Amino acid sequence: MSTLSIQPPDSIRQRVVVLAHEVGLGMDAFVATVLSQRIALAEADSYVCRRAAQGSARQMLDILEMVPKVEPEERDWIADALAS
Repeated sequence: MSTLSIQPPDSIRQRVVVLAHEVGLGMDAFVATVLSQRIALAEADSYVCRRAAQGSARQMLDILEMVPKVEPEERDWIADALAS
């Protein structure tokens, strides 16, 4: 493992201390976890963008045309409360 020295604003450091305590982690473990999650998110976003660049709107519409034109099953309908 290596050392990463950062100097966040006091307000961020205070929030990290509180959140780390709330989840039962030390500050270093909490920051490492948050960084890991953010890296995974950035990598996933990058992957999706690369894949999207390989396709086209026309290809997407062609694929959607293959979907059977049937009414959704009752369990797939959105509740009336959400529709209004």
